[in-house]
Amino acid sequence: MKLSELAQFIVQAEIRGDGAVEITGISSLEGALPATVTLIADAARLREVAGCAASALIVPPQIADSPALEGRNLIVSRNPKLAFARAIAAFYAKPYESLGVSQDLAIGKGSTFGADCSIHPRVTIGRNSLIGDRVTLHPGVVIGDNVTIGDGTTIFPNVSIYGDTSIGARCRIHSGTVIGADGFSFTPDESGKQFKLLQVGKVVIEDDVEIGANCCVDRGGFGQTRIRRGAKFDNLIQIGHNVEIGEDTVIAALAGFSGGTKVGRGCIIAGQIGTNQHITIGDGAIITARTGVTKSVEAGKLVGGMMPAQDYQQWRKSQVLYSRLPELFDRLKKLEKKMETP
Repeated sequence: MKLSELAQFIVQAEIRGDGAVEITGISSLEGALPATVTLIADAARLREVAGCAASALIVPPQIADSPALEGRNLIVSRNPKLAFARAIAAFYAKPYESLGVSQDLAIGKGSTFGADCSIHPRVTIGRNSLIGDRVTLHPGVVIGDNVTIGDGTTIFPNVSIYGDTSIGARCRIHSGTVIGADGFSFTPDESGKQFKLLQVGKVVIEDDVEIGANCCVDRGGFGQTRIRRGAKFDNLIQIGHNVEIGEDTVIAALAGFSGGTKVGRGCIIAGQIGTNQHITIGDGAIITARTGVTKSVEAGKLVGGMMPAQDYQQWRKSQVLYSRLPELFDRLKKLEKKMETP
């Protein structure tokens, strides 16, 4: 397509240069080819422009007038990363095409699926489950009894969905994920053996949720574990029983949420964090990587630190002081010596 056509697809983008130049694809900055578009997200990448063969660059307004970009074809966007994502979608997003239903499907009594589905071989569906329109189930997917899956959802190979689970429309659930397994809940009996608390709740996943590979979302002990609309999970994430994750919250890999944790909307949760049970993380909070969240976090707060979580700026100051502890200890010993000298 022409650069001007691509800019219309991106939305709220300004063309500088030749809008008629032909664009055949998208490329990374490091491997940019002629007739492609690439991204210059900030001023730090401007030094790489000289050797870039791309026919056009997506840039933010702050650097659009830089001498390094003089004579280049530009798409100027206030949100260049979003513009780049839309450009990729313009070239590479494939329209849905129904592949039909494999004869290898094993389906229980009372279960149905909607129109234009793509059901691959070796899929198993339990009893009284409802599969919506244009749903894609890849090989090895196992769906239990009384499950609902909304229109346009894609479930990748070897995902297991236990019974009494509800999944919304346009979700993407990647390989190896398990949804609806029992929460981790035991109590010692009179002889000290662990007695299992049966988990009789369910999992509810709302529309437009994406869950990465090898994640685990446990069912509620009672009530629900709920993942709200638009939440996005990386790989290898543990969601305990009765956890609630808010709308449009993003969670990086290796995060773990203990039972009853409530996470608000629009939060950013970095990798390898862990939470205590029954705490609340407020709307818009940011939790930095490898933080142990032992107490509730206020809305909009930025917190970090290994254990426990604390105000991020205070934690940074503490880390600077920590690195100086040997020096400060030596100074303290010298001062003590002087005070002891008669």
